[in-house]
Amino acid sequence: MKKNIYFLTGIALLLCSCHQTDKACLIGTWSVDKVKVAFNENSSTPELVKQIGEMEKQNQVIISEDSTLIFKSLEHDKRGRLKLVGNDTLVCNGTFFGIWKDGIIVTSTYSPLGEVVVTYRKE
Repeated sequence: MKKNIYFLTGIALLLCSCHQTDKACLIGTWSVDKVKVAFNENSSTPELVKQIGEMEKQNQVIISEDSTLIFKSLEHDKRGRLKLVGNDTLVCNGTFFGIWKDGIIVTSTYSPLGEVVVTYRKE
């Protein structure tokens, strides 16, 4: 019986440490790797699409050990509390922020013109 308790405790500690390692992988500075702008052709111009893409490429995400997320863009900086839900969903201040999978963060922004999908890689 005692062996089973030690075994189960060891498994629980191992699972907890793996989860902490996952969160630790998020800590750091993330820069834009790719930008996909999918706007309605009737509502935008190629120049606008290019300009939006160039602006998005300047963004940066910084995640600290205390789960603070700082989103830096050309226009402003936003700060919030980041939470990892499940294995891949990132939520900031209770709002969906993006998906974390295979070492990248993917965010999507929707507007009346269309969608902007930004992929971040850790520096």
